[in-house]
Amino acid sequence: MKRLAIHLALILLAVAPVHAATVRISVTGQVVFNGIDEPPLGDVASGDPVVISFTVDSDDFSDGIPGDTRGYVIDASSFTATFGDVQIGLLDPFPDGRTPYFTFVDGFPVADGFFIASSPSSPGGVALAQEPFSLNLDLGYEGDVLSSLDILDAQGEYAFEGLTRFGFNVWSVFPDNVAMEMDFSGLSIHAVPVPGALWLLISALLGTPLLACRARADRS
Repeated sequence: MKRLAIHLALILLAVAPVHAATVRISVTGQVVFNGIDEPPLGDVASGDPVVISFTVDSDDFSDGIPGDTRGYVIDASSFTATFGDVQIGLLDPFPDGRTPYFTFVDGFPVADGFFIASSPSSPGGVALAQEPFSLNLDLGYEGDVLSSLDILDAQGEYAFEGLTRFGFNVWSVFPDNVAMEMDFSGLSIHAVPVPGALWLLISALLGTPLLACRARADRS
């Protein structure tokens, strides 16, 4: 069964579009204050480090405002929001048949940037597994930071410097207000190397001996 799964993985890799890529996005920061009482988010303390991590497919997107915004569909199963020792994912199932997006903004309205939302056109956040809370990220940079709306052209690190605005918080939908505020530190966008992703898949199927074999082969 495992051998069949490996063969299927190799076939899928061979027929996949050469220009498609899995891209990992990571956002870091620090909690400023937390007004949430109920766990698990209620266990988050001021000063806790924050890491938001998820992946998108470079070919799976929806254009919002043509030429200005493009929302890449977030793989909900890959999404983790970590606040200190607390980790939470997206609401499952995601509400009202909506889709979580990581959206690029190219010159709209006056600067390039990024946001996370359930719309490819406007910010608004995405629903977290603990209701009624949503995670919001909205970044706007001074000048022409993005050369296009292609996520593969945007790989790199984006720091706090150069921001004209940022919103990084957890919202309470009912009532509508900021329940947790965070300082933004950085945003990372990098494609996951396909060979590495394939090795991870095969090693998950066969276990650690395959990784050991690869390590010995690399040393020889």
